[in-house]
Amino acid sequence: MPRRPVVTFLSDFGAGSGYPAQMKGEVLRLLPDATLVDLSHEVPPFDVLAGALLLEPCVPRFPEGAVHVAVVDPGVGTSRRPLCVVDGAGRRLVGPDNGLLTPFLGEGSAVFLLSDPDLVPRDPGPTFHGRDLFAPVAAWLAGGGDPARLGPRVADPVRLDGLSAARAPGGFEGTCLAADPFGNLVTSVRRSDLRAASVAGVTVAGRPARLVATFGNGGLGELLALWGSGGRLEIAVREGSAARELGTWRGAPVRVATLPA
Repeated sequence: MPRRPVVTFLSDFGAGSGYPAQMKGEVLRLLPDATLVDLSHEVPPFDVLAGALLLEPCVPRFPEGAVHVAVVDPGVGTSRRPLCVVDGAGRRLVGPDNGLLTPFLGEGSAVFLLSDPDLVPRDPGPTFHGRDLFAPVAAWLAGGGDPARLGPRVADPVRLDGLSAARAPGGFEGTCLAADPFGNLVTSVRRSDLRAASVAGVTVAGRPARLVATFGNGGLGELLALWGSGGRLEIAVREGSAARELGTWRGAPVRVATLPA
């Protein structure tokens, strides 16, 4: 039996705003048999970085044929470019060229400008590209469209800086990037950055955070570090909030000391 097309949605519109429903309605109007999935509509307003970090672990969990609409777009209606990204694994995303799609711009990715007038809406409303531009393109892709037909290749998509750790004497350095609803802090340190290195210790904003396997291995109120399910180092407080504990947390420095191989 053929698999039904899947389209997912991520935005900062707010689940109760009615805007997500309009995007989904547009897809269903064009592709009535689509399965629609909300990744989140609670990205903090205008927070492109937080949106990128939500996309990063969610998109790979869907079938390869899914199409992902991502709209955190403070520059909607301006000269910022609308894009389709196809990553090295064939995953397809549509959204603004503002860094939101950075996690999927790795080796083997291809980026296309949404510009073909026969396939891309010619005069989308200047304030709602999620509904008037990205949703129709996503429906076309999910229905079997070839991304390469959407427009020319883009060689210089906008990329967010600081999404990976930097090597430093004795280990790696990174920063806190985003907080989840529990107040756990997602950092720029990826497990893959460390490769085979063993962790000797973690500090955040100069404070030690004990490395544990899972939240329950810490004491109540203890500042912890652990590898989150998305593959990034996270800072947490057992049954508490690391974001509240640290106060001003975005950009807080994280240092991972490693043992010599």
